[in-house]
Formats: sequence, C-alpha cells, structure tokens
Amino acid sequence: MARPIYDKLAKMRKSKLDSLEYGHQQHLTRFSNAKEGKVSEVQSLDKKLTKLRKKASNELDSSVPRALGTAMEMRHVQADLLIAKSVLSVMRSNQFYHRLMMMLIQDVKAGVEYDPSRVDNLAASEFSELVEESIISTNLDGILGDLRSELDGHLGGEDR
Repeated sequence: MARPIYDKLAKMRKSKLDSLEYGHQQHLTRFSNAKEGKVSEVQSLDKKLTKLRKKASNELDSSVPRALGTAMEMRHVQADLLIAKSVLSVMRSNQFYHRLMMMLIQDVKAGVEYDPSRVDNLAASEFSELVEESIISTNLDGILGDLRSELDGHLGGEDR
C-alpha cells in the first residue's frame, strides 16, 4: 500500500514545501480562471439550445424540412454543450486537487496533526461525483427526444 501523501509531504524540507505550494497555487488560479470561462460557455450554449428548440417547434407548423434543419443544428450545439460540460468537470476536479494539495501542504508547514482518512473520505466522494457528472453529461441518448417525437407525430399524420 502506498504511503499517504501527507506522510510524503511531512518528510519534505520547508523550502521544497513552499515551492510545491506555490506551484499548486499557480495551477489552482489557472484552473479557476479557465473554469469561469467554461461556465460562461456552457451557459451560452444552453441559451442557444433553448432558442433553437423554440425555433424548431415554431417551424413544425410551416415547414418540416426547416424544422429538421434546425434539429440538425441543435445536435451540433448539444454536442458542443456536452463537450463543454465534460471539460468543465475535468477543470473542477483539477481545481479540487490543487486546492486539496495546498491545504495539505499548509497543514504540514503548520505542524497540524493529521488523520489521513480525512483526505481519503473527502477525495473519494468528491472525485466519484465529478466523474459521475462527467459520464452523465456525455450520454448522447435522447438528445432530441421531444422534438423527434413531435416530428415523428407530424410526419406520421401526413400522407406520403
């Protein structure tokens, strides 16, 4: 069984800990800033998808081919949205990792008595939730479920 990270940190010199802490702070800042940009992108894509859904729904009354074209555009936006959500999930897990490492380094430097199970429990649940969100957000089933049902119903009701 591998030594807990806290034990490894406890054996380092203060200068090495300071350097390590600085590096994790730089990464944390970078991931935090990137995450904010990605959150904005997700919100923008979500709004665009909502507008396209309304547009496709309105187009059903006048032109099924136009509605199908809008549905195809929706698929592209939905794929971009799923990718952005997955990237956001990875950014959040990286942000969490660097924040956790900074906390551990600061604890070691302060001489805090430490229970390694605290990190095991925290990291296990946190990372499993992030991975689960990432997996769920990449599920491509049912992207156009409601619209497809509407279109199928509309096409099925007409003579071909």
